[in-house]
Amino acid sequence: MSDFFVRLIKKRSLCLFGFLFLCGLIISTGTLAAEKDQGEAARIAPPLKTLMRGFKPADKTEAQVLLRKTDVYIDAQLMSHATSYVAVYINSDEAVRDYSQISVTFNSFYEDIQLEFAHVRTPDGKLDSIKADATQIQSPTDENFYHDRKELLFSLPNVRKGSVIEFQYRYTDTKKMVPNQWFDSFSFHWWEDLAAGQGTRADAILTSELSITAPTSIHLFSSDVTPYQITQKRSAQGQQQTVTWTGKNIAKIELQSDMPREHNYAPYLRVATTDKWNDVARWADGLVEPHLLSDAALAQIVTDIKQTALTPDAKVKAVYQTIQDHIRYVFAHVGRGGYEPHDTTDILKNGYGDCKDQTVLAVKLLRDLGIKADPALIITRGRGIPDMTIPGISFDHMIVHIPAQNGLQEIWMDTTGETSLYPGFSVGIEGQPALIVNEQSKQISVLPSQGPDKHFAHLELVFDKFDGQNAQASFKLTFGGLYEQRLRSMWQYSRERDKYFRELIGQIYNAAEVIELNTSNADNLWQPFVINGRFAFTKVWGGDKEPINYAFSITQLTNLFADLRNLHKPDDRKQPYVNDPGYSLQSRIVFNSPSTRHQLRIKTRGVNIDNPYYKLVQTGTQEPQRYIVEQNLTLKTSRIELANYADFYQKTEELLDSTDWTLAYEYDATAADMAALQSNGKNDIASLIALSKLHIKNGDYQQALETAQSAVTIAPTNAEAHYQLGLALGYTHQFKESDAAFKKAEALGYKL
Repeated sequence: MSDFFVRLIKKRSLCLFGFLFLCGLIISTGTLAAEKDQGEAARIAPPLKTLMRGFKPADKTEAQVLLRKTDVYIDAQLMSHATSYVAVYINSDEAVRDYSQISVTFNSFYEDIQLEFAHVRTPDGKLDSIKADATQIQSPTDENFYHDRKELLFSLPNVRKGSVIEFQYRYTDTKKMVPNQWFDSFSFHWWEDLAAGQGTRADAILTSELSITAPTSIHLFSSDVTPYQITQKRSAQGQQQTVTWTGKNIAKIELQSDMPREHNYAPYLRVATTDKWNDVARWADGLVEPHLLSDAALAQIVTDIKQTALTPDAKVKAVYQTIQDHIRYVFAHVGRGGYEPHDTTDILKNGYGDCKDQTVLAVKLLRDLGIKADPALIITRGRGIPDMTIPGISFDHMIVHIPAQNGLQEIWMDTTGETSLYPGFSVGIEGQPALIVNEQSKQISVLPSQGPDKHFAHLELVFDKFDGQNAQASFKLTFGGLYEQRLRSMWQYSRERDKYFRELIGQIYNAAEVIELNTSNADNLWQPFVINGRFAFTKVWGGDKEPINYAFSITQLTNLFADLRNLHKPDDRKQPYVNDPGYSLQSRIVFNSPSTRHQLRIKTRGVNIDNPYYKLVQTGTQEPQRYIVEQNLTLKTSRIELANYADFYQKTEELLDSTDWTLAYEYDATAADMAALQSNGKNDIASLIALSKLHIKNGDYQQALETAQSAVTIAPTNAEAHYQLGLALGYTHQFKESDAAFKKAEALGYKL
């Protein structure tokens, strides 16, 4: 899970659509700390003394949330305000660092926020309040990102081990997102940023409570939280209804790498005034359709495409090329709250746009070309996969959906990646929830998932040059899927990309130097990104009459293209492990002999592996003067539950410790003699006879026979050639023919 998503669910999160529109938190914005001269705001929680009564810190607990309480009020116009209270017992130096400064993220386009109070109860029982200059509202430090997201940031005084901190803030809607609807989502944990931006923590909670009060005329739909032992209570008084969700003794959540994207690892609630996704789709469609405009410039683009693109497929590709050529992608939604695109005519004039701008322009061009297309709202992988049973506005990206139609299969097209390989379908959206934006959409779609064969890195390495004690090898790296996307992007954005990539690829052979590096297709929308070059190995060979040793292991690929050496040990793993998407790592290594006088000796061979997590197929093939090793490692798409994690860990260790390929080309005097004879040419009868004898000496009787037959062919009256043929025929068990050859040799004067 990304840190960004954790920041969003941390304080009551109803997300707008962002990251690319910027997903901002619907808490509230604006005014700062409590105005002391008007008195402190009314508490929604009992006094700290009451909360602390009978409390005993749990053993080995860094921090415990005593109470997490939020009260939400929705009025008849579906505008809301909410008050949230948090009290935390601090029981470690780590927690002191993390909880000394609190940030609450909000979207300033739709909300207003006010910190009502913040206190620290020191270990000796004194109450210390926040200082007047310790609170501020600031914009995030994201570079090149125009957005409405801001942070309420405040620092608490004298936080130390044994302290209890408490604070309360109020957030108020200032604008409606969706007319006639209300949506929100809530986490029952308090998500606190770790110090120095090292992640997020969600400590154990004694009590977490959410109450929503609204007119009885409003129907509230909510997701199911009963699997988390969250109780729900409804009450009504007059024209008001109140729904309260309460959780007791909620366990700490430990976020870990490669955990499931679904949010069911923690109690998480979605509430809305509708249970129909069509309401969201129609609202989004109403924001898009008025901006699908045309003018002379846009019409000319359509005309130009029609002249050269004669098929539906060609037209789609032409639109993709047009967006890449004319519209620079920017993170921008200023003044729009992250939802509404600009007019397509303005986007074309400006020459830039964010994801929704690029999408609507592409949709307009496609429709004008006679191709049905719609925008699609996406929840990207960085946001995980929320429970989508209840509608909400938790999308953070927009792309183009082209349904299957005459001459076209279904296409999900994302134009926002700069010079991304067509159709821009990245791993960031693969398998994620999507809402197609048109008046007919009534349910969530799921974007396709690609198999491990689509996400690959392939290395071709050829040892092809030997000079004194040194050797060289050419390499070529080709990619697909996530590797193509990441390596292409790294090449485009690395400031010292040549140096960076030399160091990166140098990890394949740490003892080698990358002396040449070239790339192709880095800016090509239609061909995969490719890297090639040369390795130089210094002092790896003793010289002409010395052996040269080779080695290669599958770990030389996994160390570079996978992260299998940093797995949690089984005792430390708290969350299921997910490998998604699956991927494959492939190699073809050509070990050339340094000379014809060297003979191959295979010392160890790589093994094949097939288990629920990995499949490794390795082959070795001997060809004249070279040996070829081919490897194909597939890391299968899989979800490993905790009960199976120890087995997965063991199988991973076995993979990483599996046998390497090791071989040597050793100098052989007999081979040297044979090479010398072979170099004398096919028409030298003496060399052919000597070569046939050498083959017999080496036990290579078939080669001896073929060589003797060549000798007889070019010198049919040479008695020794016929005698040598007779020997070779005898060794190949052709006794009748052997006797005939001996008689011919004797007839020509050979003395048997």
